[in-house]
Amino acid sequence: MELKIPEVILKKRREKNLTQEELASALGVSPQAVSNWERGGYPDITLLPKIANFFEITVDELIGNDAVTREEDIKSFSDRYWHTGSSPEGYTRQLELAKEYYEKYPQDYMIMNCLGRAIINNMDRLPENHALLNEIHEKIMAGCTDEGYRRDSIHYMCYACTDEELEDRIGKSELDWSEAIAIGELREERFLLHKRYEEYYSQRNNNDLQIFMQYLGRNNMNYYRPEDTDVFVFTEPERTAAWETHKLRLLESFDPTGEEIVPEAWCGCYAEFTLKAAGALIGCGRVEEGFALLEKSFPRYERWLSIPAGQKMDVGCPAVFGGAQVSKWDDSWSVHIYQADGSKTWTPYLWLFWQLKGDIYHGMTRWPWFDGVREDPRYATLLEKARILAELPEE
Repeated sequence: MELKIPEVILKKRREKNLTQEELASALGVSPQAVSNWERGGYPDITLLPKIANFFEITVDELIGNDAVTREEDIKSFSDRYWHTGSSPEGYTRQLELAKEYYEKYPQDYMIMNCLGRAIINNMDRLPENHALLNEIHEKIMAGCTDEGYRRDSIHYMCYACTDEELEDRIGKSELDWSEAIAIGELREERFLLHKRYEEYYSQRNNNDLQIFMQYLGRNNMNYYRPEDTDVFVFTEPERTAAWETHKLRLLESFDPTGEEIVPEAWCGCYAEFTLKAAGALIGCGRVEEGFALLEKSFPRYERWLSIPAGQKMDVGCPAVFGGAQVSKWDDSWSVHIYQADGSKTWTPYLWLFWQLKGDIYHGMTRWPWFDGVREDPRYATLLEKARILAELPEE
């Protein structure tokens, strides 16, 4: 950092209307020493606190590192950086300026952001600046809370990394749903930035499908935990009824015939959402609607159960998902997405594709939503049907 001691001493001496001799006497040094300082020399470091105290300023202010000076300097940098133009020569000047100021202010995230942008704009010099780009990326991701700077830093790394480096950053461990989506979007962005369009379209279709799965699967497992009577969803039947009914309508939009025959890949979760909507409707007093859906859940589950384990199933809507298929869960306890280009991707949304023959019986016997209709003859008839579907012995 450039020290401002000569300028500060001269300015402060004049503000106090002192001669060099008077200042020298007050500080216990020679007039020649003061003259030397004001002409560009520096005092001995041990004198800095004494000089700062005399002028009633901090040592930081004495050396020109006070907040106001720093802010003015950084603002000057920003103005100069953004007014250098977008020509190759301008990009070069931006890079050199950003490097200079990063050296002065190595903890300033705005300067780091500008430096990352400048490195990417000078791709011909990437090899010499790759380590620096990594350095500022690590700093930003470790300490910066500005989402724009964090997003920009990821963008720069996607552009600059090799495929191997990016995959190394991602790691090889099994991912949860949020990581799967975020990493898929990183790959999508990288393919687009590098104009690898075929890979981009395939990854985009994959990401759209994963995000759709995550939307469908929110809170899915809460209904099947052993302690399910304590799970919050059972205390919100109105909200659950609205949510599950919405998902039913969403899946039915895949079927233009209106016959409620959704694409094969979704027919399992379609059956499950039907069951949950039925229970929630009964739980909030809409008994007739609930029973109507409960009856519909049986053929929907039967359709799903007729599909062999491991079979690849169409997800529908090829204009959005690119003709993707999803495998039904099997003994491997995993589900994969298969794109039309032959690529295969693991997906964490197993629970959308593992509906079981005992689900209806489980729900009817354990969910508190059904407590108010357990004496209804229709309930007894459907419960027996659910027992048979689950292949359970008579009680």
